[in-house]
Amino acid sequence: MMNKNIWNLYKDSERGQKAIAAFIFDVDDLLLEKVNTIFDLVEPRGLDTENKDYFLENFFVIFENILADSLLSEEKETLEDFYNRLIDTLELSEVCEDDAGEFYKPENSKPFVKRGDYKAIASLVPELSLFLYIYYPGQFYPIIFPERFDYLISSFDVLGINLPPIPVSTNKRGRLIFYLELCRQLAEFAGNYALSPAETCACLYDFAGMLESADTPHRDLPEPTNIWLTGGSKEDYDTFLKTPRKDATSVWTCNENTRRGDIIVMYVRSPHSCIQSVWRAATDGVFTPFNYYNGRTTVVDGTVVPKITLQELRQHEFFRDLPIVRKNFQGVNGVKLSAEAYSELQKILSLKGFDISILPQLYQPELAADVIVKNENDVEEKLLIPLLHKLGYSSGDWTRQLSQKAGRKEKAIPDFVFFPTGERHFQNAPLVIEAKYNMDSNAERTNAFNQALSYARMLKSPIFAICDRERIIVYCEKNNQFDRFNPAFEKHWPSLNSAETFNELRQLIGHDQING
Repeated sequence: MMNKNIWNLYKDSERGQKAIAAFIFDVDDLLLEKVNTIFDLVEPRGLDTENKDYFLENFFVIFENILADSLLSEEKETLEDFYNRLIDTLELSEVCEDDAGEFYKPENSKPFVKRGDYKAIASLVPELSLFLYIYYPGQFYPIIFPERFDYLISSFDVLGINLPPIPVSTNKRGRLIFYLELCRQLAEFAGNYALSPAETCACLYDFAGMLESADTPHRDLPEPTNIWLTGGSKEDYDTFLKTPRKDATSVWTCNENTRRGDIIVMYVRSPHSCIQSVWRAATDGVFTPFNYYNGRTTVVDGTVVPKITLQELRQHEFFRDLPIVRKNFQGVNGVKLSAEAYSELQKILSLKGFDISILPQLYQPELAADVIVKNENDVEEKLLIPLLHKLGYSSGDWTRQLSQKAGRKEKAIPDFVFFPTGERHFQNAPLVIEAKYNMDSNAERTNAFNQALSYARMLKSPIFAICDRERIIVYCEKNNQFDRFNPAFEKHWPSLNSAETFNELRQLIGHDQING
């Protein structure tokens, strides 16, 4: 939750006043200057200055097209009706300006973004949202982290704003509706704290970043369970990939289902056209709903390997039949690589004299033969509860059907709530665990985290965990925040057979620690 005292100090400071002023639009303002000011404010937290001109160009294209087609809201039209009409009819093409300063579209002009191309329109939400904010402040808000949606998620978490359910990646129109839901949550937040639209934006893009923990502790990566390909350009090679610094990190397009710890094989495009390095994913893949490419991850621990050229792969008995090789690595970002393919790559590297023992190896956990997990109940009964018993708990230490008051409504908390205390419907608990059958996709993981986070906030729990058929993940509160991108513990179930790993978990959520 936002601390009002800290907010008031920030709001009255020179920094706060500057940030708030950046989001106040007056009739006489020059739009280019104002947008530049916002861009400069937000750039340190997620806007790449190299994309500035591209952002500004798209912003004015959208601006001119909406005015040329008279798509502004109509009298007595609800916010939802206006927005749905806008996203269903918006079409982008060449626009001209007459001597009176009115915008119009030339006859027979062909659109470069067609009506109903929701994926393309969703990729322009950063620019579109700023336009909507200028015309309808307090109803719409700018969402201008095109590459780093994880920064926006972090801001929501820090400020205690509920993140709406993320749509599946195949639901293109759903991404645009997701933006409307974000605006509703921001409007509710603004109402709760009596914030103006400009103050709300300053909260989101500057104040929240100031509150984020700068001293995030290093966490060991979990074992890799997937291998993914991604691609870099000649410029990427020259500036980062050729000689990566120790502990260097970078953000790359990836498959949104990338898991923290996974192996990332880097292919550098023309003129190099080769596999060049191997990395680890430092974060889960983050679904970027307002970017043409769906996923991003941060990579670490880069190891440069002898180049394996496209020509070599085309001639290789195994790789020549691989679809991505046959396509000359077109669409390489986020392609899953099989364990067999990774093994074949390592054989090639060995023949080149490279020591493959320094490369990360795929972890393939196997449950005991008698543990068959088919649904969420199996996760609870066959994996989680046996673990809880080993951690010192008995069945009377948790509640499975706790009800809490959320405003005027009663909300059930169905999974595991430990040692609840207080009056009925208004209880607190030191630990909450939410079990799911499967969190393979980014949307499933994000929604599971959001659900557990809401329970933890409601119960004032300093620790919560989520788990599925593959792993258990523990989050600990620090400075009134839960860092979804840096869990305190994340391991596969079979890893808990290690005494060292089990003791690490016990120190976090063992019976004596939680009920001590």
